[in-house]
Amino acid sequence: MNGIVSWMRRMVLYQFSAYSYHVSQLPTPFGTLTYTVQPGDTLGKIARDYVTTVHNILLFNRIPDPDFISPGQKIIIPLSPPESILYTVHPGDSLYSISNRYGTGLNLTIAINYLFPPYIIYPGQQLVVNPSLR
Repeated sequence: MNGIVSWMRRMVLYQFSAYSYHVSQLPTPFGTLTYTVQPGDTLGKIARDYVTTVHNILLFNRIPDPDFISPGQKIIIPLSPPESILYTVHPGDSLYSISNRYGTGLNLTIAINYLFPPYIIYPGQQLVVNPSLR
């Protein structure tokens, strides 16, 4: 199992390097905020607190080692729509099935997760989903 997790992590890092955008090049439909890292913070905790993902935070910051952030460090957090939730991808999920399940548009799901073609997702990955209020 560790081999699969390692492979998935390499694929995500490859995706970042293949699409090395500068923050000013990424569309931010709901804006951003600047957060000052506090003692004990991790990118995972910060992402959960702001209903976003580590993936999204990494896209907006030049953080060489996602496992190491320092108190006092300033990071940019892309904001999510107000009603958003974090969804963990399960085996067999697709962006279409997740969007359909929550009654939201596929393009919105892609946009708020800053995904790039070919839109690969994997089990265990966290996505921001904006459920429909139907």
